[in-house]
Amino acid sequence: MKKLLIFALIFLLPSAVSEMSHSPNNVAAGESFTAIMDSDENVESITFYVCTLEEPYTCYKPETKDRNDTINGRFEFTYQVKNNDYPGYKYEIENTDNTTEKIPAAYTYYEGLEVKEMGDSHYFKVNIKSEASEEGSILPSLGLTSIMTIFAIIALSGRR
Repeated sequence: MKKLLIFALIFLLPSAVSEMSHSPNNVAAGESFTAIMDSDENVESITFYVCTLEEPYTCYKPETKDRNDTINGRFEFTYQVKNNDYPGYKYEIENTDNTTEKIPAAYTYYEGLEVKEMGDSHYFKVNIKSEASEEGSILPSLGLTSIMTIFAIIALSGRR
């Protein structure tokens, strides 16, 4: 019975911890992404920081939201990607007991999110779509699909 309780707690723990994500995962210049953070009731406010993680290194004015600005404790921040922008973002959480917490934390794994270090800070990396790589990746995949279809037709027609 004790093992069953421990097993259940292991699966329930991630749902009790704050959820973080951004959508969409890949953005291009001119597009926006929304960073989402679900928080506990002891969170008073969250400050959202965006910096570029590659040349030219730039940090933008942070945005702070209070718990009153949320829906059921879900903080949402939107950022529009600029040209030559390789954004990363982080949060600073202020709790009701006046303690603060920076997320992402060093040496911590966040499921589905890549963490990059810049100076003494850590940021969630937002992937940037490249128009050249999209064009290049579509043609070989179509060629591979066509070749596989031809091989399948040959293999199936040879069996009759």
